[in-house]
Amino acid sequence: MLIHEARQIISRYLLDDSSIVDAPTAYYALYHDARRSELRVKLRPSGRADGFAGRFQTGYDLFRPLVTMRCRTADTAADLLAELLTPGRPYLFFASSHQLPYLGGSFALQTQRLMRIYYLESKRFRPGINVMVVEKPTPGGLPRFEIQSGGLAAVAGINWQSPGFAEVYVHTDPGVRKRGWGQAVVTACTEYILRRGRLPLYLVEADNEESLALAEAVGYVDSGAQQVYAEGVYLGHPARRPISIKEEDTAGP
Repeated sequence: MLIHEARQIISRYLLDDSSIVDAPTAYYALYHDARRSELRVKLRPSGRADGFAGRFQTGYDLFRPLVTMRCRTADTAADLLAELLTPGRPYLFFASSHQLPYLGGSFALQTQRLMRIYYLESKRFRPGINVMVVEKPTPGGLPRFEIQSGGLAAVAGINWQSPGFAEVYVHTDPGVRKRGWGQAVVTACTEYILRRGRLPLYLVEADNEESLALAEAVGYVDSGAQQVYAEGVYLGHPARRPISIKEEDTAGP
């Protein structure tokens, strides 16, 4: 199946690219550079899709491809991942949190982070101009907004953008926190996204109180949805790989 055909099926049956909840997964499934994307779709006899999985080469980590999926069952997930991934190789996993249980015995996860999906509520947003903020282009062509002083900085930019959404990232050096610099660069980046007709999103871990406070100060609110970001090694299809002695001991009667 060609990638544009797979994307049509995914968009029709599995993901809503106008949904805040689906937006991070939909970016990779539907809009990531096709030359650096591989997709597999499992169809029911009726022609409806039972799930998809994708593998993507990104600039975040050149040695670990990013994997995302939207599957209706663990069996579907196991079958699709087996078509895409190489046993023993490390990967990054990025998908809606309700997909995590479907990884089953396919992955040995080393770390996992649950990210809340925040979105900008326009009535809470107050555009502002901070003369210290400088806009600079990144090698990929997306903008970056910076405040620099004495080698310390606050930086905000765009992780990814689709036709309807863009995700903001921010980093503030510890030495300049509590000065409002983080809020200033995020505000500038948010305004840039709004001017181009997209809804800004902000993904943040639930226990990152400083980042949560920054997002809410700018005007972002919690959508209630969560995205998981995990690192792990693909083990192979659970039903097809040899059972180790350790697995035999824990498999039960």
